[in-house]
Amino acid sequence: MRSFIGVAGARLAAFAMFAYVLMMPVGLRASESAGSEVDRMSTPERVHQEIWWPTKLPESRQGFVGSATCSECHEAKATSARDSEMTKALLRPRDSDVLRTRSGTTFELDSFLYKLEQTPQGFLFSAGKGGQSASLPITWAFGDGNISQVYFTEVQGKYYESHFSYYGGTGGFDRTTNQGRQAESISAAIGRVVSPGEARRCFACHATAVTANGGYEDIGLGVLCEACHGPGADHVAAMKSGVPGGEGLIMNPSHLAPTASVDFCGSCHMTWVDVGLSEVAGPPTTRFPAYGLLNSRCWGDGDTRITCVGCHDPHQPLVRGTAKYDYRCLACHVTTGVSPTKDHPGQACPTASRDCASCHMPRVEFADSHHAFTDHEIRVVRTSVARAR
Repeated sequence: MRSFIGVAGARLAAFAMFAYVLMMPVGLRASESAGSEVDRMSTPERVHQEIWWPTKLPESRQGFVGSATCSECHEAKATSARDSEMTKALLRPRDSDVLRTRSGTTFELDSFLYKLEQTPQGFLFSAGKGGQSASLPITWAFGDGNISQVYFTEVQGKYYESHFSYYGGTGGFDRTTNQGRQAESISAAIGRVVSPGEARRCFACHATAVTANGGYEDIGLGVLCEACHGPGADHVAAMKSGVPGGEGLIMNPSHLAPTASVDFCGSCHMTWVDVGLSEVAGPPTTRFPAYGLLNSRCWGDGDTRITCVGCHDPHQPLVRGTAKYDYRCLACHVTTGVSPTKDHPGQACPTASRDCASCHMPRVEFADSHHAFTDHEIRVVRTSVARAR
């Protein structure tokens, strides 16, 4: 740790007392007004304005210390986070349970016959039809396979996204969600070419310490501590040396006001503004939780109790089962026979006393992803509306 202290040196002492303010720019402090539509921003706007924000791409990896260093002081959080879905957002093929257990599997898609194989050089897949065939190695697996897993190949600086993906909903392979058209040629059956810019955006949301330029060999696999909290070297050096104000030398998202907090998660899951700019409309917006949440009647000007982290702890595996979220609903709503108060303005539900989200946040099935996404637009869902969505 002496090297960190030597690099930071007097800079730590000079800025320590101001760091907490610097990390929470004007308009984002939780103590201020919760915010309204005018506070909503696109992710590029947030990245441009904030000292640290997810998907910000620094020029170098200098300053990143790795989750093992974070766990020296935050062992409980680091330990529980290791089992979360976010830490498995990007895998090497050898770490993919899907690939390891399906070596030798063949399947047909768009009249092409595919085969997955594990060789001494690693995993690869091939596709063939009518005497034509082609194969590619698998360099990366995006997603742990619970919802889906798509395969990425890097060959001589070119990037390819597989035409097929694995879907946990069916336990099998099908066309990759954003490749809606049937493959008509062997090159299309192998996958689509991904531009360097798009590839970097993919890695920025699925990995840690991704930089503005350069390769991906030294990145952190998955969404680890510093993906959300930013490079930790200065913070670690200050805390180790006892420099006052060291807590402020790291991004702490819990200090964000509600709208900014939701936008923080939305940097990878799409903010309300991001969805609007994308021109996605109707049922497909269900895939983007921040959009639905901010459209909820109970959002109002924002309430910390219904931000993303109000219900989901990013340091824990995702809690499944609607009944397990009832206590979060009751943080705002009263129970039957109790009148609403200033702290609990939500009325009691006249229909049920448990499984609130099963009615007010219905799940919407999408055939292309073989998965039902939870609609985060909290509301009284009419039967006709539920069918339409």
